[in-house]
Amino acid sequence: MFRNFKPAKLISDYQAYVLVILIFILGFQTENFYTTFNFTSIFNSTMLIAMMGAGFTICLIAGQLDLSVGAIANTAGVVVMGMHTLQGFSWTQAFIAAIIVGTLIGIINGFLVGKAKIHSFITTLGMSFVLRGLMFIYIRWAGGDAEIGTGGKFEFTSFLRSRVVPDMIGSWEVPAVFTMFTWQVFIALVCVIVLAVLLTKTRWGRNIYMVGGNPETAWLAGIKRDFSIISTFAVSGFFCAVGGAMFAVVLGSAQPLLGEAGIPPLMVALTATIIGGTSVAGGIGSVWKTYVAVFGLMAMFNVLTPLVGRFEIVILANGLVLAACVLYETIRVYFANKKIGIRTTLVEEHIRESEKKKK
Repeated sequence: MFRNFKPAKLISDYQAYVLVILIFILGFQTENFYTTFNFTSIFNSTMLIAMMGAGFTICLIAGQLDLSVGAIANTAGVVVMGMHTLQGFSWTQAFIAAIIVGTLIGIINGFLVGKAKIHSFITTLGMSFVLRGLMFIYIRWAGGDAEIGTGGKFEFTSFLRSRVVPDMIGSWEVPAVFTMFTWQVFIALVCVIVLAVLLTKTRWGRNIYMVGGNPETAWLAGIKRDFSIISTFAVSGFFCAVGGAMFAVVLGSAQPLLGEAGIPPLMVALTATIIGGTSVAGGIGSVWKTYVAVFGLMAMFNVLTPLVGRFEIVILANGLVLAACVLYETIRVYFANKKIGIRTTLVEEHIRESEKKKK
């Protein structure tokens, strides 16, 4: 029973859960960590990063990089706030338009990578700068300033901030554990769960794993690689757009450079993806584990802020966690490839010895 127990493999497969457990242990050192209000705050802070992380994860599973997830999220936020505040569209119309714009950007990325055969790193990095410029042009064309507010209409904001389960149902007081989730968190969770099911239970999802893990085998199996890549980037754009639009509405403002001052959301999403066990080589990954890693990182920021009292230490901690995970992944891949090489050599030696015996 214990012969097959491998702690290193266990940590590698469940490092996102290990991070959460460590943070929960560290939480005993801070006041008010284990409170409903604090957990609601942590869950709310996961919404945007979880949606971006889901988009980044699915692209990485397909063997691609989507460095435009942050720019797409900001673009969706600018579109939803600009159309509602500056152009007078309803929240519903502006929100749908923002999602369509984000999805179209993802499709364009997919076509450039899948059809034009441009490397995803170059494509999505260039798209980030293009989107940033287009956002400034749109804001100036629509008559806005560097930052767009809600215009005093907060009904949609209030809805996303409200709890899914109220504190009281009639005269019955609902247990606190059921009242932690707001509608923004609930929508993000539903999206992540649906994507996780699609990736693991449908042919489309299995094709993405195949394309990312072994492109030659995918081609021999008759999988349409271009369609898989385009659909992957489209889904990534959709998730980033939904997350960015909701974040802008909840925050009550939008701007092209949102999040650039502190820890960039792209870096947190990338960190969560790696901690969640998604392989940088493609073919391996889990959207759900990425969400768990996002929660762990947000909880880490929540714990470290009162403990150290300095924001730069929190940024350093995020960088150290990412560096440790990347280093561990690099070492793991190196020894895995080395083991494959050793096995190949042994097979060749065995064949030569067999041929000598026959002679």
